Amino acid sequence: MGSLTPKDLVDETIKRGEQKANYSFLTMAVLGIMAGIFIGVAGVAMIRTMGTMPKEWGTLVNLIGAIVFPIGLICLLLVGGELVTGNMLVVSMALFAKKITAKQWLRNMIVVTFFNLVGTLLVAYFFGYLSGTLQGNFTERTIMVAQGRVADGPLQAFLNGIACNILVCTGVYMNICAKDFIGKIFGTWLPVMAFVVAGYQHVVANMFLVAAGVFAGGVTISEYIQNIVVVWGGNLVGGGLVLGSMYFLAFKVGFGETKKELN
Repeated sequence: MGSLTPKDLVDETIKRGEQKANYSFLTMAVLGIMAGIFIGVAGVAMIRTMGTMPKEWGTLVNLIGAIVFPIGLICLLLVGGELVTGNMLVVSMALFAKKITAKQWLRNMIVVTFFNLVGTLLVAYFFGYLSGTLQGNFTERTIMVAQGRVADGPLQAFLNGIACNILVCTGVYMNICAKDFIGKIFGTWLPVMAFVVAGYQHVVANMFLVAAGVFAGGVTISEYIQNIVVVWGGNLVGGGLVLGSMYFLAFKVGFGETKKELN
């Protein structure tokens, strides 16, 4: 029961980041695919839940979808999965602590991103399109969600990506912080639900949601590629440069300075 202290949480996150950076290619690939599958299946569940709800319901529709979507992140964090947006926090903190090299950091980012993409595309094509799960009465909602993702201009998408990964990485961070099963679930659930309600942009979620829109005929491949590239950059800033660097400065750099002053 209980949770780690903020200082201990930073140390534990750095430790986990070092472990992730030293995973074999096979481990990163398999866990990257599984993370993409979990996020994709959660996206299917979200779209099906929102389904044919009338537009007049407004934000309530987003809230109902937001309650469902965090299941994907909860599953992959509890049973195992490599999600690039979470690693933007965890592996980056190991880099800041000089526990890994820039080459190891880059390897993790590239490999996990690619296999997250593979996992989400598998779900979008086989379990969304070919299975008919997102066809028929759900086609309109699928296209609506996908078009909402690509409607933002590059600057908007980038800024939304920053805000999104501050919340998503807070969920990952709270999952690490909690020591019990229920604490890990709720620690992940609440920040992720907030990003969905706010409409912020998450690169792995978009890998699935926009791809589903492409298969449904509502979004172009060029729109898909542009969105993924821009949002990836925004997520990196939010998870690594904002959340990761701030807590590293506070509890590793600043904490060390505090000890010097006390001595």
